[in-house]
Amino acid sequence: MGVEETAAPPVQAAAGGCGAPAGGAAIKDAGNQAIVQGKVTRAGAPVQVGYARLLNAGGDFVAEVPLGEDGGFRFFAAPGDWTLRVLAPGGIRTDRAVTAATGEIREFEVAV
Repeated sequence: MGVEETAAPPVQAAAGGCGAPAGGAAIKDAGNQAIVQGKVTRAGAPVQVGYARLLNAGGDFVAEVPLGEDGGFRFFAAPGDWTLRVLAPGGIRTDRAVTAATGEIREFEVAV
């Protein structure tokens, strides 16, 4: 299992689930936002069922989004240090320390 920061293009995914857009629409410019986004894959294929969570520096739950059809997720976060947690069927739980910065899109590929 590993997580790798990549320069992949923004992800697109279908809406569904709990009302939050799964994956979200493509974003090319962060503007004044701090964005953490990426894709979850297993053996090179997107993981379509699961969740991405954002935890604050104290490990407290802040936000969760369902993975998109392409395994995509996106968070608009406050600048600073966060933990990205991916949960998927089969007992998969992967954590990654991430830093969000205003005006930047931080892109991650999470291989589970």
